[in-house]
Amino acid sequence: MFSSMGSSDYQEASRRQWGDSAAGWARAAEEEEFGASADAAAWMLENGEPRPGERVLELACGAGRVGLQAASMVAPDGSVLCSDFAEAMAQAVQERIARLGLSSTAEARVLDAQDLALEDGSFDLVLCRFGYMLMADPTRALSESARVLRPGGRLVLAVWGPGEKNPWISTIFDAAMAHLGASPPEPGSPGPFALADFGRLRKTMEGAGLVNVAVTEIETRQTYPSLESWWQNLTELSGPLTALFAALPEPDREAIRAAATSAAESFLTSDGSVVFPASVVGARAAASA
Repeated sequence: MFSSMGSSDYQEASRRQWGDSAAGWARAAEEEEFGASADAAAWMLENGEPRPGERVLELACGAGRVGLQAASMVAPDGSVLCSDFAEAMAQAVQERIARLGLSSTAEARVLDAQDLALEDGSFDLVLCRFGYMLMADPTRALSESARVLRPGGRLVLAVWGPGEKNPWISTIFDAAMAHLGASPPEPGSPGPFALADFGRLRKTMEGAGLVNVAVTEIETRQTYPSLESWWQNLTELSGPLTALFAALPEPDREAIRAAATSAAESFLTSDGSVVFPASVVGARAAASA
């Protein structure tokens, strides 16, 4: 979406867009999570194995769903730091921590994953769900993650698989690019599919100094009650999409919506719900000893 921007411009635009969607994320966090996101979280926690007494860092935490699940696993003597570079996101998570009575185990803080203001070797586990792929410099972010891990500490991440395996979101991107006459983003440029390729992801992680890298695909699905709820969810909770549609004239928004909805109709079921296939790429690694 911002492939023509410089790194710093992209970073600021992304921070603003995700901050603007924080209220929607906070509302969504009050509901049970389902589908690919829930499956990704379950895989991450199973492979990250948070243990009682450990220190856990969640990066690009959004609503903090993964980190706050980890909090119950490291209690009572461990701790979880949920972090996001968007201040509104971190603030919403901090308020949720207070409401859930988790303040003794968890906290939220504004941190840029590419420049962590944290001490070397201060965490046992780093978690990041659907974050590194959106960063201007994922190698730098992963290097920072490796730096703050203790020797032998674990990193577990999830990113989206390729667009063709994730029509729940690629359908909207394809419709928007076709209508606006936009060229596809350069391979590896920030976006939902930037790290979908196993080889690229492995090379990026190893280039950041991580070892024992293992990458796998998690085949899952995304389900929505209706086409309307699918459209509303994606265009309200995806920072870049929200910003794009807010900037477009109404005729353009409606044309893109019509094209995307038409393409999505093939995933309708008899009860009116929409069931898309989805693909998540999960990876785990360790900091060098």
